[in-house]
Amino acid sequence: MVLPMPSPYKHKITGVYWFKQRVPARLRTAAKGKSVTITVDEAPSVVKLGEYLKVSLRTKDAAEAKRRGNDAQSQFDLVWQSLSDAPSRLTHRQAVALAGEVYRMFKSAEDDPGDAAHWSKAAEVNNRVLGGQTLFIDRKHGMEKRFGPFVDLVLAKHTLRIDDDTRQKLLEQTAHAMQDAAALLIRRAGGDYGPDIVEQRFPILDIARPTTASRVPKGPTGDDPATLTGLLAHKQRTQSKKDDTFNKYRGCLRDFMALVGHEEVHRITKDDVRRWRDALIQRGLAKKTINDQYLTSLKVALNHAVKEFDLPLNVAANIRDERDAPAPSGPKGYNAEQATTILQATFQGSSKDLAIPYQRAIFWVPWICAYTGLRVTEVTQFQGRHLREENGIPYLLITPDDGSTKGKNSWTTGIHSHLIELGFLDMLRAVGDGPAFYTPYPEGTDLTVLSDHRAKSAGDKIAEWVRDELGIEAPNNRPSHAWRHLFTSLSRTHKMNKEARDYMMGSRSRTDAREGYGDWSPEVVDAEINKLPRFNVVPTDWRPSVQAVTPQPLKSALPPRLPIRGRKPPPKHP
Repeated sequence: MVLPMPSPYKHKITGVYWFKQRVPARLRTAAKGKSVTITVDEAPSVVKLGEYLKVSLRTKDAAEAKRRGNDAQSQFDLVWQSLSDAPSRLTHRQAVALAGEVYRMFKSAEDDPGDAAHWSKAAEVNNRVLGGQTLFIDRKHGMEKRFGPFVDLVLAKHTLRIDDDTRQKLLEQTAHAMQDAAALLIRRAGGDYGPDIVEQRFPILDIARPTTASRVPKGPTGDDPATLTGLLAHKQRTQSKKDDTFNKYRGCLRDFMALVGHEEVHRITKDDVRRWRDALIQRGLAKKTINDQYLTSLKVALNHAVKEFDLPLNVAANIRDERDAPAPSGPKGYNAEQATTILQATFQGSSKDLAIPYQRAIFWVPWICAYTGLRVTEVTQFQGRHLREENGIPYLLITPDDGSTKGKNSWTTGIHSHLIELGFLDMLRAVGDGPAFYTPYPEGTDLTVLSDHRAKSAGDKIAEWVRDELGIEAPNNRPSHAWRHLFTSLSRTHKMNKEARDYMMGSRSRTDAREGYGDWSPEVVDAEINKLPRFNVVPTDWRPSVQAVTPQPLKSALPPRLPIRGRKPPPKHP
């Protein structure tokens, strides 16, 4: 029997719209007294079932009430389906995954945890219940009273019914998750905001459910486009985007799957996507990061399902972070004092015992970024063979042959005379045709397809050095990208030709086709780069070693070998 489709109705006194549906007769016994979670406009409500299931739509606008009513109806349908199904028997892994959701409920308080004594007392009570040491009540009933409400919350969220054995299993896992959460909040209350390694123990919830005829059909290739993972795998095989792009998509989608508890395409709703967006905002992510990375990853996967596998609708299509951009709180690049401090510190190197390529990176890469405005990985992946010279003028060829570049483009960049005086060309020639700033790969390795290029680690080492050893807080917490902003600011002050600057920075306009015409001679890029003044730094004679480093194969080929160590830099002055 098909249930009649309800419509939103207005409360006679408040004017707020509500949505309700009668519990099907066959389900009334199973439903009576059960609690379910219905989410309206990103706000969850725990509702107890009686003769009806009803929820406030939290709006007085008729059109908005209709939209929210449609979302509520899809959730009602899941409730009826869950009550129709036999109670589920969950695996140990699934129980741990559900307990992880309880852990995250408490973790959400970590930014403002309150008094540590409160969480210590909670942990003490949890321990007594776990140990069966409660007065006038046995352990089984104590576990139910203490942890049962949280079990009910996650079951209601996923519209799950479980058998008695599974409930006991889930109570135990929830108790341990709450103990872990209490320990975390005690640390946070004490001022310890170190990494949370406990959360990693909770797997993504994966519970198979009966599917409907609208489920996306499985493709002939073995990729399952009924799942986000399968969709992305199929798209990667049939399109030419870079592997690291798909790896970023996968990382973002794992975050989404952890929130909603599954990856089944046909079950994803607008409400899921909105909840994810709001959670990302609450975590403090930037608007651009949320829109261009996280939400884009989901839209790309679902759009592929719409195009190739007859998914009716991309529910993520119009959902974005629409917040206004934050008002500028300071400069985007280093100021003169910060830049001078970092460049002066390069002559003392790092206090850590780093591999030779990393020592060279910490000395040379800040100087190169300061005088070229290149992205840090474009510098750290540079190969000595791409140092070029024409008519006695040296220049750098930036090419995707060395690794990832913006838009897979190639271009040339001038070399500032101060860099040459510091010995930059001599260093490159001494190191040879390969990379200067990371351990080389074996000859013949295709650097264009590496998903985790070693050059990225060199950039990370430089950022750590600036933050941890120099104690400099970079603008927007981007120690390497701040050079790119400083370079741009200086280029304006010293009247560098904008077209030449954009060309050398690898960021030419896509809207003006004329910028792609003609060539840039070494004389032109050399003249433009040398319009910049020298940084006022007192050099020393110390330079990191130019010792050659033996190539090492990819980690998947052989076990990792210890890096070659070189001469440490001179000790820092007290």
